[in-house]
Amino acid sequence: MRVAVAIEMNNGWNSPIAYRFARAPFFAIIDYNGPTPTLQIIQNPHAFGRGGIGPLVAQWLASMGVNVVIGPQVGPNASAALASFGIQVRLAPPGTPLRDALISQGFATGT
Repeated sequence: MRVAVAIEMNNGWNSPIAYRFARAPFFAIIDYNGPTPTLQIIQNPHAFGRGGIGPLVAQWLASMGVNVVIGPQVGPNASAALASFGIQVRLAPPGTPLRDALISQGFATGT
């Protein structure tokens, strides 16, 4: 299982949930396939793209094997694209620390 979380800044497990999904500056990728969750924070290559980037972000996350995304409200184009890749969407309030958002969604953290 791989979870992608839209975050505002790179502050490890304390990174706050972003205010926008597809234009989030970073995504935290949490891999639950090993004995303990691993965290990788990646800069969003589409954050400053022109309109209609939701499907591009969905495709990018799908290419990394993401199964679930967590973020603020997800727009209709991004939501449809994520669904087409079989990626589940879960919502978390902007500004919520990554660790807290994961725990509230039933996921463990590495700390």
